[in-house]
Amino acid sequence: MAITMLSLQITFLLVVVLCLLVASADVSKYKGDNYTMKCPPHADALGVSLFTRRSIMRKVFYYNFSEDLLTPHKDYEGRVKVKNDKKTITIDIFNLELEDTGSYWCTYTCPFDDCEMDDSGVFLLVQDPQETIPSSSKSAKSNGMNDLLIPVAALTAGSVLLLLFLVLGVWMVPKIKKLMRDQRGEEKRSGNEVYEVMTIPRRRDFT
Repeated sequence: MAITMLSLQITFLLVVVLCLLVASADVSKYKGDNYTMKCPPHADALGVSLFTRRSIMRKVFYYNFSEDLLTPHKDYEGRVKVKNDKKTITIDIFNLELEDTGSYWCTYTCPFDDCEMDDSGVFLLVQDPQETIPSSSKSAKSNGMNDLLIPVAALTAGSVLLLLFLVLGVWMVPKIKKLMRDQRGEEKRSGNEVYEVMTIPRRRDFT
């Protein structure tokens, strides 16, 4: 049982690591691309702020609903746009920079305090097209994903097979030991019966 639990833990850790590697970013873009994200509205909100965090946290902008006024951070001036259709807050970030990589989430300003939100945000990864695969080549990106999935699938299959062998081994070994003990017990009983037969005193006939 100890071996089985250890193998299960190892397999679980492998699956977690693989998932983290494959899904390390919610959205992946390239430098110069545009990105659109949506935030659910809040009925009592006076405005909405978009925050981002990588090494430090900063406010991307604040948008006042009643005045339809957008106040962006200096690093995002001319690169952000907000659309409020009363159902969804649509945020566009244009001409992405490498420094734009990070987590993004909305926070609404209510009359007395910031409103709580259920949406936890999104992680945006901005890559340099000179150092990675060009964003215009969809087939190249598809091949890159396939190259990643091949070792992932192979490692997962190997882990499953290893776990299967371990489970079979743990299940079979006690069965084999029990069978061997039963055979030894039968041999011992047979030996005892033969011994008893040989030690029974024989009556002699005197004529």
